[in-house]
Amino acid sequence: MTRGADNPVASVIVPCRRHARVLARCLDSLCAQRTALEFEIIVVDAEANDAIAAVVREFPRVRIVRCPDGLLPGAARNLGASHARGTWLAFVDADCVAEDRWLETALAGLAAGARVVGGSVSDGQSWHPIAITDNLLQFSDLPSTRPPGPSKLLPSCNLAIARDDFAQLGGFPLVPLAAGEDVLFCYRATKRWADGLVFEPRMRVRHFGRTTFGELWKHQERFGYARGAYALELQPAHRRLGRRAIAAPAIALKRMSYLVRSTLRWRPASIFRMVLLAPIVLFGLTAWCRGFRRGCREPVQTTADAATIEERR
Repeated sequence: MTRGADNPVASVIVPCRRHARVLARCLDSLCAQRTALEFEIIVVDAEANDAIAAVVREFPRVRIVRCPDGLLPGAARNLGASHARGTWLAFVDADCVAEDRWLETALAGLAAGARVVGGSVSDGQSWHPIAITDNLLQFSDLPSTRPPGPSKLLPSCNLAIARDDFAQLGGFPLVPLAAGEDVLFCYRATKRWADGLVFEPRMRVRHFGRTTFGELWKHQERFGYARGAYALELQPAHRRLGRRAIAAPAIALKRMSYLVRSTLRWRPASIFRMVLLAPIVLFGLTAWCRGFRRGCREPVQTTADAATIEERR
């Protein structure tokens, strides 16, 4: 049971937009956390959806913050953080389920010296080929078999940080896309604390990925677009090349090689599953490459992160 909501040490923030159907499963996992620490749970209803409010009413100890503006994920997390009372902030998405020691493990990592700690992301639907592929394309380098240690990037769906440090970073960047804000957030953090981001494999969540080809295509195209539009980990020459349709096969091959290397390095037994899912993986990569090309042709930049991105070019 969630305890100490009146005087929390930590605040767990769950941004939620159009995920009312799966929110209860997430909240069940948070209320079942095995920890002696007092914590609160805050759901940010990013578009004042009555269905989301109805789910939260089933959990008396969960607070809800409602905004009718249709907030994107980063802005929703920032809003939740502004209402948090805990010294520590932990973020998990509504379409995730946290394992029962998730919060305790996250806070232990911060207490041990990490400025930002993130954990592993596994399949919520290990039988569904599209959902598995969705996770593979996003989280191939975040399995529970990866050893703990410093990391350049951590997932916003499984993240923890001290509230004061979060304020120093200015929260998640306000971006015009529903993707990429977590990468920019990690850029900010690594610029301030060179080795401050730490991956903790025991800080586990299960992610329930997209289950239709349409959802998978839309999601991967958006991710590819963000990568190109924000020039994430790109040199100017990469963006110029990315604008050309003839370069798409080479870009897809490069991304595929990264997925294969990550799988072989951290979870080699899963390479057989990747082979079986190859047609769906290629479908997702095609969507990503299409979005990437469009992003390279239509650059987007936020004022807050212009200097950071320029330094990485």
